[in-house]
Amino acid sequence: MLFNFTLRRSFARVNTYRTEVNKLLHMESPLFSTTAEQVDEQQGIAVKTHKNADTFSLENGNKSTLNAVLSKVTVEPRPSKPVPPQLRRDKLQQAAKKKTTPYIPGTVNLQVLGAGANGSPSAIYLFTDQARYLFNCGEGTQRLAHEHKTKLARLEHIFVTRNTWSMVGGFPGLALTIQDAGVKELSLHGPPHLSSILHSMKRFVVLKTLNVNTCDCTHSPDFEDAVMTVKYVPLYKNRPEDKKDASFPIDADNQMVVSYICKLKPRPGALNLVKCVERGVPPGPLLGQLKNGIDVTLPDGTVVLSKDVSEPSETALSFVFLDIPTVDYLPALQAQSEVFQKLQKETESEVALVVHFTPAQILENNCYRDFMENFSPRTQHLYLNSPKNSFSGYVAAHRIQYQLNQLNVKTFPLLAEALQDTCNSTNISSTLKRTKLSESAEVEENAEKKVKSKAAAATTQLMNINSLTNFHLRPRKGLDRSSEAQLTPTEYISETQALPDFPAALTKLKVLQQGLPQTNANVEYPKITFLGTGSCIPNKTRNVSAIMIQPAENSYILLDCGEGTLGQVVRFFGKSQAEHVIRNLKAIYISHLHADHHIGLIGLLNERQRLLQHSEIPLLSEEKVLLLAPVQIQPWLNFYNERIERIEQTYTLVGNAEMLDEPMYLQEARADIGIDAVSTCLVRHCPHSFGVSLTLPAAASGRNEPIKITYSGDSMPCRDLVELGRNSTVLIHEATMEDDLVEEAKIKMHSTISQAISQGREMHAQHIILTHFSQRYAKLPRMQQLMGVEAEQTPEMSNVSIAFDNMQVTLGDLEQFHHMYPALHALFAEHAEELEQKALKREMKLERKRKLLNAD
Repeated sequence: MLFNFTLRRSFARVNTYRTEVNKLLHMESPLFSTTAEQVDEQQGIAVKTHKNADTFSLENGNKSTLNAVLSKVTVEPRPSKPVPPQLRRDKLQQAAKKKTTPYIPGTVNLQVLGAGANGSPSAIYLFTDQARYLFNCGEGTQRLAHEHKTKLARLEHIFVTRNTWSMVGGFPGLALTIQDAGVKELSLHGPPHLSSILHSMKRFVVLKTLNVNTCDCTHSPDFEDAVMTVKYVPLYKNRPEDKKDASFPIDADNQMVVSYICKLKPRPGALNLVKCVERGVPPGPLLGQLKNGIDVTLPDGTVVLSKDVSEPSETALSFVFLDIPTVDYLPALQAQSEVFQKLQKETESEVALVVHFTPAQILENNCYRDFMENFSPRTQHLYLNSPKNSFSGYVAAHRIQYQLNQLNVKTFPLLAEALQDTCNSTNISSTLKRTKLSESAEVEENAEKKVKSKAAAATTQLMNINSLTNFHLRPRKGLDRSSEAQLTPTEYISETQALPDFPAALTKLKVLQQGLPQTNANVEYPKITFLGTGSCIPNKTRNVSAIMIQPAENSYILLDCGEGTLGQVVRFFGKSQAEHVIRNLKAIYISHLHADHHIGLIGLLNERQRLLQHSEIPLLSEEKVLLLAPVQIQPWLNFYNERIERIEQTYTLVGNAEMLDEPMYLQEARADIGIDAVSTCLVRHCPHSFGVSLTLPAAASGRNEPIKITYSGDSMPCRDLVELGRNSTVLIHEATMEDDLVEEAKIKMHSTISQAISQGREMHAQHIILTHFSQRYAKLPRMQQLMGVEAEQTPEMSNVSIAFDNMQVTLGDLEQFHHMYPALHALFAEHAEELEQKALKREMKLERKRKLLNAD
């Protein structure tokens, strides 16, 4: 077929040249005097007669004359195929990077990406005209960057103060994101074993095009580029005085942290053109090089130094990153006092800022406060983990929760974080909005008036720092809080009231809810809380997979534990209630080993150990979390336990495969969990993927029969799952794709919405909850079952619910969930319209492909 198509196209080109040839020859050629139909007929006969089309001859034409004429005909080359968007973007980035000459940037800003409040990471983003740097990368860093449109495509260096999960837990999601953005090279600087961590992650973090280079700060020279120099200051926890060589082993019992002293390269002063003329510098690019601080050589061999033809350079600014996790590191910090004192004494440099990653309990330590005396009063301090930092920065999650709360206050409760008065930035004094470094005299004068003692001074600097607080280092504008993330609930509500159909739909829903029979208020359990309902990587409105089951008052179970699950718990329940939840977390189930289902595990285990273990006494067996997971997770946990942090005492691992043939009965051995039995089955996804069924006692819900909750994990439609979940009370099933993308779902081994519902119908589930949506459905999935009809007219959807982040339901709530569908569709009408437009474009594209195939 391809040969025939090529042949026809070649003859068509010959036919188009006929007119030009006739003009040049002024004669009638036997070939060209025929009609187009006759040419096609002759071509067909020739193809049948000769196996090779190039060998057929022109029987009635003068071959030599024709060749001479054709050689004079200009043939336009075939247009090249369009370059794929990803390849084109990569080429543009590489070309731009080659053209860019390193220079000292005119803009250097330091931005607080995460302030360590309410489960958010502690992370600083430093960006200039030409480069981007990230300092620490805890869980949730990528989600904050995505929400606040922090561009990561030019990120080249990440500096971490520790190799523990609190500082590197967000790297897997961040790496996958910047890989999709086209980043090819990334350097990761920090303590030892970073390369080992990356190697251990290879099983669940696949980096195909991103090359990550690790830099061990104990063996590498200090970092330097065109923007700044970074000095590594390693601080060891338990290193003896007589073992100061680099061979001292670093493991879970002998850890270290790294502080960073960053010094901006001073920007050259203004170029003095008079001096340039005196030294014979001609107009042109040489002036630009001198302006950027680059020495030049004239055509006659004379070397002109940039400093000789420029005004005095600006004062070089330095800034410091400090992280002292425990008091065990304070002796090492005091031993390095000379380094920081020397920094203060440098006449050509000024320490403008100290960023503290240090935990709140260490900030109050007298030794730490004494160390801060090494810095002058002009130095400002940012405390990222201060207890006064009250807002996580996840604005989009609060916006959608305020809007959904109008539909049902019980199913969509406001996040506990939003109920804290200190979340609103209107409580910040207007005098703190901007502070200029250059106004040092005013700063010192105000400090003398407001601060009466050293302790009070340390206290006043614990400012309420939120996400998107900026510190302008160049130009020297100092602290800038004008763009801090804040909550504006009235704005979120007014947005919904301005929608065309939502107010009427909401009114109708409220009238309908008043006439519905009341659910059994005495039956609180089981309670299901959705902490993450998205797939692959976190989105600003949907985090990755995590579902909390509460079978009893003091028992909680997690089904999957994606990145940022701990933060979701803290923001939903509030800090004090979250501690209660984590203390009483009895079991964690991991369905399979894709990153979006278990990356949050280590952070939760560490936090639970911190809350339960107040001394060196190991946890009792009943205090350990029952970890139900594929046994293939064990090497990763063993590595982290031996090299990074001790976590082996926090859990008891039971392989999911052990419950394939026979359920694990818990009513006697672990009655505190509130689960009678756990059963699993293999599902159709990646290797070692499991579905699970939990059987709860009937007494927990006031029912006459046990409650059965089945969770699919990630899976295509699976017969074994149907058998496992037969007659389930609740089926929680993944619905990654819309129905039109059934082929894509098949390739990626996921389910469509209709397939998930069919699974529930086959197993006779009383209630079906859909979750794990593709991030293209940030608000509402595209469901053809809900298009243009009222909830009362869709009986097939009466037992189907759509999961949202921070949604909490009981069995009674599920019975009435379908009444909210019209209001939900009206609330997200714009999003639904965008999905329909995309579906239409996708269908038109497929139709064009079908026509081309049929034409061939």
